[in-house]
Amino acid sequence: MNNSHYVLLDNVLQPAVAARIPALSEGFLYGHGVFETIKVRGAHPAFLADHHARLTASAHALDLPYALDLGSLRDRLHRVIVANHLTDGSAKVVLFHNETAPTSELICTQEKNYPAETYARGFRLRTVFGGDRTGSLSDHKTLNYLVNIRAKRAAVAAGFDEPLFITPAGIVIEGATTNIFVVRNGVALTPALACGPLPGTTRARVLALLGPERVREGLLTRGELEHADEIFITNALLGVMPVCRCDERALDLNRTPFTQALSTAYRSLETTSLS
Repeated sequence: MNNSHYVLLDNVLQPAVAARIPALSEGFLYGHGVFETIKVRGAHPAFLADHHARLTASAHALDLPYALDLGSLRDRLHRVIVANHLTDGSAKVVLFHNETAPTSELICTQEKNYPAETYARGFRLRTVFGGDRTGSLSDHKTLNYLVNIRAKRAAVAAGFDEPLFITPAGIVIEGATTNIFVVRNGVALTPALACGPLPGTTRARVLALLGPERVREGLLTRGELEHADEIFITNALLGVMPVCRCDERALDLNRTPFTQALSTAYRSLETTSLS
């Protein structure tokens, strides 16, 4: 559920209940659109340049004209953040095909944060068969998100926090809203983009933080989940989240030095990115 009292629709600030999207727009009828979810800390967006770059590239890939520069997007986000008195939470930028304009833009906010208790407990993952997720749309956060939403709801209903998609052959791809890393002997492994995961902005930051000596991209199998020393997941809102359980296997979060050190480094980097 979204907590926005005000939204910015095509650069017009208005009450959320008054915002109207044409019923015949391709964004509504066919999910022709993309989105970015951006963490907000202290009323400032984190890693905004990363999100702007991916949003622009994804829009162009879906033939949605979008030429808003980084500074203008920052200004628009601040307008919505201030209007909603948001300190910590998230902002969502949605671009979609409209019947009256090639591209419409909606910006809204949500007052949701993950407390320290969640990181202390860790996330519980449930593997589900997701099939082949490679293809022209798998690189982008499109509005065709129902498979992910349904899998997430089913996992939560079963007592987990996040579903983890694997192929029938046992190849690990990604979570419904996250990228996954396993740690073995001091080195992290994450599925290569050729395997189908979304190229997450946090994933990219983690790869850069760790460097080639401490992380590699490749084929991640279900068997490696069972023998991992540590498992963690990433996304823009979670940052680096330790995993305490994968299916029936429990992991001791008191023995996760790799994840703990990375989480501290990432949090520091996130702080410097606030704009």
